[in-house]
Amino acid sequence: MYRIAIQPDNQLLTSGRTQSFSDRWIEQLQHAGHQVRVVDAYQPDFFDQLDGCDGFMWWFAHLPSPGNFGKRLLPAIEHGLGMPVFPSWKTIWHFDDKLAQSYLLQAANIPMPQTWVFWRRAEALDFCEQAQYPLVIKLTSGIISENVRLLHNVAEAQYWIKRLFGSGIVTLERPNLRHPRSIATRLREALRLVLTGQPPKLGLRTDLQKGYLLVQEFLPNNDWDVRVTVIGNRAFAFRRFNRPDDFRASGSGLRDSDPAKISLNLVRLAFRVAQCLGTQSIAVDGLRRDGQNVITEISYYYEGWALHEECPGHWELDGDPDTGQLHFVEGRVRPEDAILEDFLAAIAAKSLSSRTTI
Repeated sequence: MYRIAIQPDNQLLTSGRTQSFSDRWIEQLQHAGHQVRVVDAYQPDFFDQLDGCDGFMWWFAHLPSPGNFGKRLLPAIEHGLGMPVFPSWKTIWHFDDKLAQSYLLQAANIPMPQTWVFWRRAEALDFCEQAQYPLVIKLTSGIISENVRLLHNVAEAQYWIKRLFGSGIVTLERPNLRHPRSIATRLREALRLVLTGQPPKLGLRTDLQKGYLLVQEFLPNNDWDVRVTVIGNRAFAFRRFNRPDDFRASGSGLRDSDPAKISLNLVRLAFRVAQCLGTQSIAVDGLRRDGQNVITEISYYYEGWALHEECPGHWELDGDPDTGQLHFVEGRVRPEDAILEDFLAAIAAKSLSSRTTI
């Protein structure tokens, strides 16, 4: 039996539901006879709380506060203590960071839309003056397509370049300067900055973005994308349809989980991504470009209820992602349970390896 340290999570999702992987983990661990130590990672004695534990788990969200903290803390435990953690460094270092993902997917030779990243204003302007439109502009962080939009011409590109390489932005939504309330808000913020030096208040889901430009080629004729979530040797998938009169599918709430309509080649590609990157759990978003599957984004974090309630089963892979056998397994599975099963198996393998070495 093992002693597992767990940081509680209880999040309000964009779908309006609440989610807590930790509650399920605690329930399942105690039912199986393991010991659970509920810890508080925000306390100065946190590392003392980990003493005597065999592993640490924390399902932290994309919000800047837990996200930035979690991506620092988990690798410190994994590397410094040599303790198994979920999520691991390979699983999360690129989480909610589209810049990091663009470099990672390119380096790993994963098919993706053609992507350009610029760190200098002059080079960004030169590119946009010669580019073919439309293009897709993205901020490095953001979910449900909130920081993704189309650039239709060079003037729109220049507008965002000026702001990204100037004072920075927190969203790709243009301010409504004609609305009296918007004007009043901006005047109050400007007055507070002049009188107190305090910048405009940022929301819980916003970080200041500046000093870069990230654009991708626009892929037409994609009325949906496919979200494939790989946990260990399991792949769950459903289609997500675009919003009305929009090119974006993430966050639309329009889904179809019929396995017969899922491209098995994309399922294989998702397995290849997970294997190549060494992730414990990863969700990939797939589109089509000239008849071929490409990956647009990746994330360790997702809404678990969608997998459990909407996917009637999952695929398991026997062998290599490109040539091995895919088997569809009927029945609904909670992602929390799959993650925990793999995590305990990893701890057991580490323990056996240590005893064998001794």
